[in-house]
Amino acid sequence: MNFIEKWLHIIRNCSFDNTYKTAWAKAITEIAIEHEAIYDSDVTIEIQLREIAKNVLRYYFEQTIFFDLQQSANPNKPPMMVTIVKELIASYRTRSGSVKPVKWFRSNIESICPEDYKKAVSAAIRALKSDVSYRFLRIEGKEVDGVYQYERKADSLYIQAENLNALKQNKLIVLDAINYRWTQMLENFNHSPRLSKKVRIIDEDQVQRKSLSKFSSYLEFENPECVCFLCCLKIEGETPAIDHVIPWSYLYSDDLWNLVYAHQSCNSSKSNVIPSEDVIQRLEQRNIALLQRMKQQGMNDKHVSELEMANEKNFVRKFWISCQG
Repeated sequence: MNFIEKWLHIIRNCSFDNTYKTAWAKAITEIAIEHEAIYDSDVTIEIQLREIAKNVLRYYFEQTIFFDLQQSANPNKPPMMVTIVKELIASYRTRSGSVKPVKWFRSNIESICPEDYKKAVSAAIRALKSDVSYRFLRIEGKEVDGVYQYERKADSLYIQAENLNALKQNKLIVLDAINYRWTQMLENFNHSPRLSKKVRIIDEDQVQRKSLSKFSSYLEFENPECVCFLCCLKIEGETPAIDHVIPWSYLYSDDLWNLVYAHQSCNSSKSNVIPSEDVIQRLEQRNIALLQRMKQQGMNDKHVSELEMANEKNFVRKFWISCQG
């Protein structure tokens, strides 16, 4: 096998205990993509575990702060990397004063939490040394030769320049394979919907959030008095917020069956908390009433069809249960 075949063999056959190996492979691949190509095949390149750790932190930070994805089979004993990231997120939220999910490069976390960030990087390095660095090369009890050189507990690994070049030249194939394997693993650990999209989020510069204003005309059919769904008081003196009852960060989608009017303050203070069953029951009742009103008005567009299907297939309760995973 050539290098790329070996790299893909490891990705496709690595164990399902946790997602460390996919994160490790992705970090090294990204480093290769950013590295200036060297065409002397005899040159050996040093990659510090510190650089790998920074990338891995970013992946877990974004998958956790947006979606709180479980990264191993045992929810009571999460991988050390998840614990490190959750502590860093808690520090970031305290210091920034915001609980809003944010992309890593937009968080400015290195400036907002400099000491906590340094500690997180150091802890991530220790976790990678212990659980990934040398184990990555072992598949079904056998070590794959000719990938990279690493001495146990060392601070760097060494890889041939031609192998880095190969990763760079085949980046689309490699990253697709990594994301696919990562998604497969997460499907074993989570009941959250749209996992493939949630894995791909770490490859996007920003999370695209579309305007919800187009849903206002539909919500007004059932709620013309603009009563806040969250506190049940009338919304006066302000433009109603359109709120995702089941947080957007769990569904990664804008669906009429999950959208309601709310006070701006109620909407912002709700954060990413999964709603109670009482709230879910009220949403189910609202959706029945909303569909009836829309049909009475003679509406027959895609939103009517989607809402009707959501009611028939009990989407509200199914997704609510799934998000509690």
